Amino acid sequence: MSPAARGRVSTYNMPDTPLLEKVRRFLSERTNAWLAAALAGAFLLRLVYVLHSGNAFAYPDEADYHAIALNILSGPLSPESFHNREPLYPLLISLVYGAAGPHPLAVKLLQTCFSAAGMYFIYASARLLFGGRAAVIALLLAAFYPFSIFYDARLLRESLLFFWSPAIIFFSLKAAKEDGKYCCAAALFTGLAVLTKTIHLFYWPVFILAGLAYKRLSLKQAGLSTLVLFAVLSPLLLFNYAHTATAFLSRGQNFNLYQSLVLPDRVVGTDGEAAAIARDPVFAAGMKLPPGEQDKYFLKAAREEILARPGNFAHKTLWKFGKLWRPVPYRGMGYAHNWLLLALICLLTDGWLLPLGLYAGIRLFRRRREVFPVYAYAAVFTAIYSISASQIRYRLPLMPFFIIFSAYLLDSWLKPRKTGCCPGFSGLSSFPRARAPGIYPAGPPGGFGRKLPDGSFL
Repeated sequence: MSPAARGRVSTYNMPDTPLLEKVRRFLSERTNAWLAAALAGAFLLRLVYVLHSGNAFAYPDEADYHAIALNILSGPLSPESFHNREPLYPLLISLVYGAAGPHPLAVKLLQTCFSAAGMYFIYASARLLFGGRAAVIALLLAAFYPFSIFYDARLLRESLLFFWSPAIIFFSLKAAKEDGKYCCAAALFTGLAVLTKTIHLFYWPVFILAGLAYKRLSLKQAGLSTLVLFAVLSPLLLFNYAHTATAFLSRGQNFNLYQSLVLPDRVVGTDGEAAAIARDPVFAAGMKLPPGEQDKYFLKAAREEILARPGNFAHKTLWKFGKLWRPVPYRGMGYAHNWLLLALICLLTDGWLLPLGLYAGIRLFRRRREVFPVYAYAAVFTAIYSISASQIRYRLPLMPFFIIFSAYLLDSWLKPRKTGCCPGFSGLSSFPRARAPGIYPAGPPGGFGRKLPDGSFL
């Protein structure tokens, strides 16, 4: 090479850094380029909607979280600071407020980053189970999923849960499919999810017991990962014990169980719900008690109500199950936006994702030894919401699994019946490639195919 040419190469390479070189290599692969483009598009789409929403609230719960965060900043910190809600999401809001001022928009902008990270775990889970093209389909479905976009612009924990749930399942699937050592990462994210919504705790024993039963986890891995989970939860347990002499994760929420049993169906979710439950003497008496006694009181009241009216309990459970998984929400509820528009959006998205994902889940049951974390997560949440309380937004953390399973079916339907790809090929495309003449002199494997004039087979 001439000195001039060496100079040109040297000049060209001067701005390069190891990081830029890694980025260039990453984007040079078609699959990675699709991944980066889809994540960037999803982020920009959410960013535009978040900026449009500004600091406005659409739900009363948003104002509650805003007030709790301001209360935390004013100090001193105690269990009462969280108003009987799990602490992680209010703490996150307060940290953002402390850095950027009390502007909900700043929290929403952070939530778009969490959402994009959650989409990566959706992509990674689909790729782990079904290959590259199914992963890209899942990523595109998640990127344009309207309810993910909507809740990123709300001051609600659902956006954060849309990140935790795919992360939990990705590492749980890695543990079940490849190496049980990933259990510790699954435990870490499960612990963070418990601090965001306590019912995630019920997923862990089901996952561990299923992993042991299917011989996907060892006793050592199960025990070590469970210790990681409790290590994540222990600061909250110790904090609550120091202030109340009782170790607990959350309290003051059992009234939801009793309330869901006694309220008429026609009242639930309407503007008259609060006034209707306030007229119930049992509920009114319980709400006057301290939080610690309140949980015991409502648990006893719910148990007595179930024993006194078991038929009503069965009806309410089925009604809440339907409320959680209906393609469209019940009409007449007090939604933040127009019901007809919400129903139309549901039909265009959940209306086909739910049945497609359910059908895929049935087809994939033969692979339950590697897919069982998805079944465990969906079953635990469905059971708890059906017994306690449910609404359409509660299924948002479960939708990544329907998206992943739907992508599996769509990928299988897109694949041609006869492919010229190498066995085990997994990528963006599985379309036939031209074969050199004479590769299959007696025809392709299986005895099918049509011989072309050049000697190759179709």
